[in-house]
Amino acid sequence: MGRVVTSADVAAATGLTLDALFRRSVRVFGDRLAVTSDQPGEGPWTYAELGERAERLAAGLAASGLRRGDRVAVLAETRPEWVEIYVALARLGVAAVTLNVRLHPDELVHCVATAEPLALVTSGPLAERATAIRARCPSVKEWYCLDRQDGFTPYANLLETGAPVPEPAAEPGDLHNVLYTSGTTGLPKGAMITQQAAATRAVRLAQWFALTPDDGFVGWLPLFHCGGDESLYGTLLTGGRFAACRRPDPDRILDLIERDRLSWTLLLPGVITDVLAADPGLRDLSSWRFAIGYANMMPGVVAQLTAKYGIAFCDAFGQTETSYVLAHGFSGPGETPHLRKTPTPFVEIRLVDPDGGDMAEVPVGVPGECVVRGPGLMSGYLDDPEATAAAFAGGWLHTGDVLVRNDDGTLEFVDRTKYLIKTGGENVYPAEVEHAIAGHPGVQEVCAHGVADPHWGETVKVVVVRAPGTEPVTAGEIVGRCRERLASYKRPHYVEFLTADQLPRSTTGKLQRHVLAERGATDDQRVG
Repeated sequence: MGRVVTSADVAAATGLTLDALFRRSVRVFGDRLAVTSDQPGEGPWTYAELGERAERLAAGLAASGLRRGDRVAVLAETRPEWVEIYVALARLGVAAVTLNVRLHPDELVHCVATAEPLALVTSGPLAERATAIRARCPSVKEWYCLDRQDGFTPYANLLETGAPVPEPAAEPGDLHNVLYTSGTTGLPKGAMITQQAAATRAVRLAQWFALTPDDGFVGWLPLFHCGGDESLYGTLLTGGRFAACRRPDPDRILDLIERDRLSWTLLLPGVITDVLAADPGLRDLSSWRFAIGYANMMPGVVAQLTAKYGIAFCDAFGQTETSYVLAHGFSGPGETPHLRKTPTPFVEIRLVDPDGGDMAEVPVGVPGECVVRGPGLMSGYLDDPEATAAAFAGGWLHTGDVLVRNDDGTLEFVDRTKYLIKTGGENVYPAEVEHAIAGHPGVQEVCAHGVADPHWGETVKVVVVRAPGTEPVTAGEIVGRCRERLASYKRPHYVEFLTADQLPRSTTGKLQRHVLAERGATDDQRVG
């Protein structure tokens, strides 16, 4: 009698692993350029070289005792070794615990404590931060450093063991990586992304942006961020070039585009204005096709950027838990973004009444919370069953974002439910105030948030960055523009002007609204 086929056998045969996508690319695109760097002496590697290095790394990690289901933490800037670590761990079925390099030591300890990795890989510039948490991370038995550093095992040793290359071990449902959320409402939560979810995200991104082997990505975004790791996967899936860039210096970005004939990158707030201000000089940037970012707070900047470089812009909507390629809007060179976003494939999106509880879809034109389901979603928050249960209530993943569906099926972002301002019994979404102000030619960037008010309970404050090279916009002009476009209870009662470098931002350049809100408001900022 033959062996009984189990449901696990069927799941393995019908599923998809990120490891399988990586191994296919190594075979199919062997001689093509895979990974480069903005640093001399790092790379470049072809796909064959990347595959060979990743196999040796997998062999070294396996020889150290790591097995399928184990975890390895990585605390490092974006560099070529990050790529081979992802490829090697995927082969072993070992999960990468990705650590944000800007976290406070207590936050890093929290992330490591919840994930319990057996090893940690860091770099020379970050070795001091790793050393600072070492005594509080008892699960970590091996501490590796990408650069020579006292007190750490050289990472290079892992590639030189001569151990046999292990057979691929990953299954579709195995945990591939843990991506920690920003933690704006508490300590960071670890979103668990499986092999199949990561592979789905790679396929969707490659299809949505029509990537080919002729494309290449400027990888300045950290690989502990969904925008960084998904872009890497989509690039490797299609045989493109990934250029590791340690920091988003505009001249480095433009130099890499010219040198490696790269075609796309992410330009988030803080970076997009720097690239706009940069002098392209005599660089040949004709390979650059498009950039991805957020258009809602700075549509004028986007229009200027695309006109200057002759590229398209993709206005992104997504998050760590769902993928950053959930819905996107496209605008051409010099066009002001229309802010309507088309849902992407392999995901179902529904807009529901956040207070309804029955998951019924709201009518077209009515704001509703965006809930989603599909094979690319996270599988929950690491070691946090309560947060997982809340996120998946009703059989859908709740994004916490409020959107509106249009007659043509496109979606428009309204705001985060947690940023809702409740003033005198009325609801105000910060994004609608920002949209009203962002179109002023004297405004580069704007952020609205709620502040305490003794009469209304809460009222609206805006923080404005003036556009360089224009007549300085005044608080009176800001309020006047809102008076022309918004209901009276939505207009700001406080206006504060800051410079771009004074705005608090996350590692990816995203504006940290909660930090601005914590500053409150002062009498000299009051405008009515």
